Parts: sequence; C-alpha cells; structure tokens
Amino acid sequence: MKITRVEVVTTVIPQVIGRYKSQMPVVVVRVRTDIGIDGIGHTFTVTTDFQRSLTAMVRELGEQVVGEDPRRIEHLFEKMVYPANFVGPGGLLNIAATAIDIALWDIVGKDSGQPLWRLLGGFSDHARTYQSSIAVGSRPDVLQRQAADLVAQGHRAIKIRPYAERDARIEQVVARVRAIREAIGYDIDLMYDVNQTWTPSRAIRVGRALEEFELFWLEDPTAMHDIEGQAAIAQALDVPICSGEYHYNPVSLLPLLKARAVDYLMVDMCRMGGITQFRKAAALAESFAVPVASHLMPEVFAHCIAAVPNGLIAEWMDWSTILFDGLPILTDGVLHLSERPGHGLTLLEDVVQKYRVD
Repeated sequence: MKITRVEVVTTVIPQVIGRYKSQMPVVVVRVRTDIGIDGIGHTFTVTTDFQRSLTAMVRELGEQVVGEDPRRIEHLFEKMVYPANFVGPGGLLNIAATAIDIALWDIVGKDSGQPLWRLLGGFSDHARTYQSSIAVGSRPDVLQRQAADLVAQGHRAIKIRPYAERDARIEQVVARVRAIREAIGYDIDLMYDVNQTWTPSRAIRVGRALEEFELFWLEDPTAMHDIEGQAAIAQALDVPICSGEYHYNPVSLLPLLKARAVDYLMVDMCRMGGITQFRKAAALAESFAVPVASHLMPEVFAHCIAAVPNGLIAEWMDWSTILFDGLPILTDGVLHLSERPGHGLTLLEDVVQKYRVD
C-alpha cells in the first residue's frame, strides 16, 4: 500500500466559551492510498492568527509522506519531524503533524478491520469524560444554571475555570465553587483549571480553601516550567494535581513524573504530534503508576484513553466535533466507542464546505 496524495482543507469554526466568542481554525486532511483506503485526520489552533502557517505546514508535511507505506507510522513520524531539528522541534510542527498522524492510524485501522481503541491496546471500548466549558467569572446563580444544564445533558464530571476570578479574594473563589457544588451535589466530579496563572504560594492557599469541596483535581496551578513549585503544591495539598498539557514531547513530561509533581498526567495530543506520541507518553506515565487524562479532541482522543490501562478520563470540549459524523456516544458521563474500523469518523462534507476558507 502506498500514499498517493494528501488533501488539505482549512475550516474556521465559530466558538462560544462562556461569555467569550472566537473563531477556531481546524485543518482537515484526507490521506489517499493506491488501494482505495482513505484516512481522515485533523488538527487546530485556537486563534486565526496562524491559520495560514498551520495550513502551509500540514501541506508540506503531507508532501513528505506521499509515496510511502502508511502502515510504517513510526518511520513516517520521524520523516515528518526530523528535518525540523535545525529550527527546533515541537510547536507548530507537532500540531501540523498531528493531522497526518491521526489519518495514518485511521488507515491502519481500516486496513486491519479494527477500531482504533482496540488497535491501540484494547483495554476498554469506552472512556469516562468531563465537560469543560464553565468559567467561574459569572454570578453564582448563572454558574448554578450552567452546571445543572450540563448534568441534565448526561455529564457526570465538569471542569470550571476562574477567568476573571484568577486574582480574586479567596472567599470569592470559595463562594463560586460552593455555588456549583450546591447545584450538582457530590455525585458529580468537579475539576478546577487554573491555566498556569497562580504562584505556588497562592495555589497552596486557595487549594486548601477548596479542599472541602472534594475537587477531582486542581489543574495547571502554576507555570508549566516550575517543576519544583508544582511539586511543592502537590505535596502540600490533599487535592490531586493534574498537569502536562503544555508540554510538546514525552521526554519533557519526565521531570513532572520524577518530581511527583502530578497525580494525573494530562496529555495534549496536538502538542505531542498525534496518537504515535500519546502512546509513548501514556506508557511513560504508567511506569510511574500515574493515570493519564486527555486535552481536547474527544472525537479521537477517547479512543486513546480507552485503549490504555492507565487511561483515566477524556475531556469533552466539542470544538471540532461539528465536522464529523460517527462521534462517540455520550451516556451517563461515558463516551462509548464503536466497532467501526479506524477512528470511525466520517466528514460531514456540507459542514466542511460551509466553514471552508481558502
């Protein structure tokens, strides 16, 4: 089997997160082969500032794999990323490589007749999920309605973000978290994502104040490069610490694990470069007995979390799901995966054309 061409389409999808409206570029690829098996993959960036650069990088990486056997995934990943060593690995390169890497795994699944979750290890055919769209910077009554609505939709875990409350007095933070707990009770898991904006001392002070609410985790409490600071937070708090999404390769996750700075390791498949690198990150975390959680792209990432023995939970942030049919089915907080070969997704061509940009 040989790759005959890689087709690239860029879409820009409107997004609403809390009170914030934005547009998100999603670059979709279709990798075609000489035996008629096609693979679909995609990647994204959160603003339109670099959409042309991302599209150009995906196209150039696609040129690297034409003529190759799509089943030689490790070989093709190396072929895509190695030339960038001169200008620096990671960054835009990894995000672009993700689209092609996903498409290659889709081809391998279709060629073997296996769904992706089984192809990657087959530990389970489902994954727990959490909904990730509430910002704490709203009135308590608004937060309560938002949280209750998500539970009514079938979610059993919810993540909140402070936004305007990042620097608020501790009693204000506590009041808002208490309001959400009152709305959803303690049968629903609750996460709090700080997005690297607290100092270690503030994270410890606020974290202690929030311990009564039994948070599932406190996420990215301080700067991603401050491993010692985060380890101090993890040692000081009973609240589990989750971190890792800002790192661009499995090796960079090792200091977090060695320092015992995380209870749960969050992996961003786009920043890592796709499914190929996720597998390595998950295996690394397993060697430290640390569960892994996913960041974004649940339509594919749910397969990865389900497949590995230390897969904990997948984030349901449905930024790009609008483009696809065949999504995992949500029931009582669990994403159920199908037996369709590959990742099981098909493009909704009319939606792709609606949001397509040149």
